Amino acid sequence: MKELDTSQIKNYPQNVILGETDIVEHPPLDILSEKELKEYDSFRNTKRKAEFVSTRKLFRFLLSQMDINPKQVQLLKEQEGKPYAIWNGKHIFVSFSHSPKKVYCAISKKMDIGLDVEPVSREIRQRVLERITSEAERSEASTLKPVQIWTIKEAVVKFLGTGLRTNLNDLTVVKKSNSQISVKFNNDKFIEICSFRQSDHQVALAYQSKHI
Repeated sequence: MKELDTSQIKNYPQNVILGETDIVEHPPLDILSEKELKEYDSFRNTKRKAEFVSTRKLFRFLLSQMDINPKQVQLLKEQEGKPYAIWNGKHIFVSFSHSPKKVYCAISKKMDIGLDVEPVSREIRQRVLERITSEAERSEASTLKPVQIWTIKEAVVKFLGTGLRTNLNDLTVVKKSNSQISVKFNNDKFIEICSFRQSDHQVALAYQSKHI
């Protein structure tokens, strides 16, 4: 379990903390609240249970790195399932993502965020890529790997908090330069993207909208 050093990642927003941890099977449950224990017990899948506990442990660890007492924080969900936290009456932005072996968590006091990760080895089939992108978009973002495009769009869906109601084809990846990427939606709104590789994972962080 660790906080990642993001200081050398281009376009990474300064006020977002990022961490990762391995998913541990049969983890101790002492960190879970009574409410979380009930949610944990509702899962039938052992892997889902392990992800749930690993996620909460990482979240609390990162809070402590921010000098926030985890016991003073409530982790909640919006109606569509997007997580957020409340600390001393203040809203904290939170986003989680997991791969088969790891959990990632991003936290910010100041800006809305959406996080997605995938193993770099994940194959995005051509027909799937064609379904989630336009021909013009594929041409403009031709230097991006399919797994990058997938994680970018999934990060935006988490940012928006709209889940399955969002058509990935409605989100257009715009590569402004070799290191600057945005996603356009609703014709005139943009979400900034930080896309990078972390060990054997592709990571995409969507953050606060800007008009350009």
